[in-house]
Amino acid sequence: MGRKTQINFLHTIFPPFTNRNVELLVSKANQHIAQHLRQSKFYMIAARAQASFVNQRIDLENATISLDVQVGTEVVDTGVIHVSKFNELQENCTIKITEEAVLLGGTKKGTHAKVWLTPDSVYWHVARHSPYLEGFTRHDRVCNYDLLYVGIAKQQDSYQRLIKNAHHGRLRVLSEEHSRKPGAHPSDEITLFLFDIEPFGIQTMSAEDDDYDFFREAPPDKVVADAEKAFVSLLDPHYNVTKFRNYPKGNDGLYGAGLNGYGYIINENFRFNTATALFKGFRSEAGFDNRQDSIYVEGDEVNLILSNEIESIFSYK
Repeated sequence: MGRKTQINFLHTIFPPFTNRNVELLVSKANQHIAQHLRQSKFYMIAARAQASFVNQRIDLENATISLDVQVGTEVVDTGVIHVSKFNELQENCTIKITEEAVLLGGTKKGTHAKVWLTPDSVYWHVARHSPYLEGFTRHDRVCNYDLLYVGIAKQQDSYQRLIKNAHHGRLRVLSEEHSRKPGAHPSDEITLFLFDIEPFGIQTMSAEDDDYDFFREAPPDKVVADAEKAFVSLLDPHYNVTKFRNYPKGNDGLYGAGLNGYGYIINENFRFNTATALFKGFRSEAGFDNRQDSIYVEGDEVNLILSNEIESIFSYK
């Protein structure tokens, strides 16, 4: 008997950024970034103790910047930025370093920077094998967040719903969350993630399937709607009011869409914690990796499959 399975990989289309940086992303100078962010319809809001760059060391002779990364009050990692390996930068470019960001190639005040790196974004770039970064290996310590809210943009996109407009979930998080680092502001700890979802279809056939339809991917709007329900129902983020207790059943998701099984994997080096679960992602160029947790649905049964059990997704009797 043939089977149709669709695994949906979630990956961010832009590095994670704190709520403090929302103002920058809505400015006229960054409209090119806004256009890019409009590709997303699925987003998450999370928080972690404020991360900072500390102990900055600039080596002018070798054109490098060495930095330690501090989360809360603890230094957890170290790395090097090779300034000369940025093709878009000219020699003797302006360098501005703060605890929040490294700005390269902008004005003396740090505006209109050509390169903008934060404690969150360096790990995003390292996961994509950026040649100008060395070290920054402890993503498990830095990219470890408390998941607060999961949402989708049905009629709009993630940029319009979450960033440009006064999103109710983001405002509630800002007003109710307490800082995790003494003296920090929640706006520097609340982090936004804008995802795209890439489907991967798997079809198996047997000799009895003489007239078996070839695999067709589920409509993107159904995948997005189903993904929201899957993560909310299993991870139970605190600020999601609707919990989708009947998931996977529903009219606008993948239930009844002709798939024998379907699931979700975060293809990023992120860890999301809630009161009920820890969900670990892992960035893999190949897509599948045994270090990724997953949500998998088969019929009426929903399972959170831990990374060391992920091979069971494809173990059919």
